[in-house]
Amino acid sequence: MNIQEAATQSGLTADTIRFYERKGVLPRPPRQANGYRNYTADHVRTLRLAKGLRHLAVPLEAVAPMVAVAHSGTCGEVRGDLAEALSEALAETEQRLSELSHVRDHLDLILAGLTSMDPTDTTVPGMAPCECIRLVSDASED
Repeated sequence: MNIQEAATQSGLTADTIRFYERKGVLPRPPRQANGYRNYTADHVRTLRLAKGLRHLAVPLEAVAPMVAVAHSGTCGEVRGDLAEALSEALAETEQRLSELSHVRDHLDLILAGLTSMDPTDTTVPGMAPCECIRLVSDASED
């Protein structure tokens, strides 16, 4: 099958497949006489694995060795690397969630301040900062 068919079956774009091949993440498929890539069902399974790993926030450099072993190795050879990569992705995801939670809390606070202000408030920022300016400024100090 050609790259478009492989892209459709794997859920990746043709550009992503080419990028992964250039970066050495995926094995290069053999070429047909006309120079087009000739993908097999094994290639599509490998593409789906790479896509799934990336979806789970596994860094591209960790995907490459797992894909290589999975393409030509056994489950036992992949299991340890997969567990380690997923543990690292989980820790990074937990960190990002914590940061996003902090941002959400600040947004809630700022919006609450904005909606509780009197529309006729004429306080000049700098003289006696209005609550919304103070809240936004405080966000960068946390």
